[in-house]
Amino acid sequence: MVVAVKKLKSEGFQGHKEWLNVVHYLGRLHHMNLVKLIGYCLEGEKRLLVYEYMPKGSLENHLFRRSSDPIPWNTRMKVAISAARGLAFLHEAKVIYRDFKASNILLDVEFNAKLSDFGLAKAGPTGDRTHVTTQMMGTQGYELLNT
Repeated sequence: MVVAVKKLKSEGFQGHKEWLNVVHYLGRLHHMNLVKLIGYCLEGEKRLLVYEYMPKGSLENHLFRRSSDPIPWNTRMKVAISAARGLAFLHEAKVIYRDFKASNILLDVEFNAKLSDFGLAKAGPTGDRTHVTTQMMGTQGYELLNT
C-alpha cells in the first residue's frame, strides 16, 4: 500500500490543536470525497499523519503549474462536483470546513476530488443553537479585501 506521510513542522503555523483536529475529524468521518486518514503518530514533539496516497496531487498544482497541460473542461467539472459532494457531506455532518482552497483539494488517479487538511475544521451548531462564533481563518499571507 502506498501512503503519504505529513510531518508537523515544530516551527510552523499549525500546532498541536490543528493536528488533533485532523485526527478527530478524519478519524470519525468517512466519505468518498474526503481523504482517508490511515494512521497517526504522536511521540514527544513529533507528530505525523498517514494518509492515502493521492497520485494526481493537489488541484492547485494542476491549475497553476506552468509545465502541465490544462485540465479539460469535463475533468474540471468532475473535480468541482466531487469537491462539492465532500462539502455537502460535511454540511450534513454539521462540520464547518473553513479551509476550502485548491491546495486542499487532492486528486486520485481518475481526478476524483478529496478534501484534505482539517486543521481549521470546527463543529457546527447543534440542537437549538443556530449561531457559531467565527473569526478570520485561512492561509497565512492572504488578506481579506473589501471591494
